[in-house]
Amino acid sequence: MMEAGRWSSVYTYDHFVPPWTRTADVAESDLHPTMEGWSLLAGMAAVTSRLELGVLVSGNTYRNPALMAKMAATIDEISGGRVILGIGAGWNIREHQAYGWEFPSMKERQDRLEEA
Repeated sequence: MMEAGRWSSVYTYDHFVPPWTRTADVAESDLHPTMEGWSLLAGMAAVTSRLELGVLVSGNTYRNPALMAKMAATIDEISGGRVILGIGAGWNIREHQAYGWEFPSMKERQDRLEEA
């Protein structure tokens, strides 16, 4: 349906806990299901033929850069070269808390992003 219109791209987001929730409680996210962004993108790649596809920004603090590159390359292959990759330093502290991930200082997050 979207490909029949004027859309040229479609994006999802890369969050495990909806950013609009007020707590780091993963159970609260069940009230507003959040699909994993890269898996969703793979599904979109399989059923579209011209739309560019992307995840708005993936947090470098919870995505291993080498694995992320492999994921993006795989979906890019499935889609015929239509993936747009965006990475960032990570910002959602509640999301990190919910999964027990370290939330480094801004400097360390920026350093990790530059290294990635």
